[in-house]
Amino acid sequence: MNRQLFEYSYELKKQNKRKVFLTIFNLILIYVIINIIFAFILFPVKQSSISMQPDFQENTISFVTKIYPTPRRGDVVLLKRRINHDHKFYEKIWHNISSFFTAQQYDSYVDKNYPDTNNQLRRVVGLPGDEIYMKDYVLYIKPAGEKHFLTEFELTATPYNLTFITPPVEWNGTVGVKGSFDTITLGPDEYYVLGDNRISASDSRLWGTVSKQDMNGRILLRYFPVKSIKLY
Repeated sequence: MNRQLFEYSYELKKQNKRKVFLTIFNLILIYVIINIIFAFILFPVKQSSISMQPDFQENTISFVTKIYPTPRRGDVVLLKRRINHDHKFYEKIWHNISSFFTAQQYDSYVDKNYPDTNNQLRRVVGLPGDEIYMKDYVLYIKPAGEKHFLTEFELTATPYNLTFITPPVEWNGTVGVKGSFDTITLGPDEYYVLGDNRISASDSRLWGTVSKQDMNGRILLRYFPVKSIKLY
């Protein structure tokens, strides 16, 4: 009787250990899969500034996809960091470890003293071959092969909203973050990106054009706050 009890208890312990092992293994597997998805396919991004108001308010969270074709006019893209400091070996190790265990949500390379060390959301408004100029914070565009300039709103299939001011007559739109500039022509693989908050965003007016390689993905879904959920 005692022997039977012992054998039963032993088998039960083995089953419990197996269940614990499988549970831990499955959790680790799920976590690894999530990291792979976030690293190479789809990942959430939190808007941490007012640069994309009003459509992307501060603390808005969206899904960004890394799998996308040639950028289209009106796309909101995630730009790679514009400042890359030289990092020591142990800093790179910590970056990789912390990124993995936070599912790509913590970036140890971001320095709050240097805003351009973080990834930034910006809207693609000018495409290669476009002639563009800005007047009172609105971009005017003449696509390659066309004869007339149209506003950015007339050429974009997806409507969007801007934050800007109507400047007084004596306003100098070339000072600070430019509200006006003369015509320029975009070359091959040159994209002009702007913040939706035209009076408080660093963008191509300060940096110049960006290339496809400067983009780390495009917005696929804005999902938080829930009341502002939208598919792009």
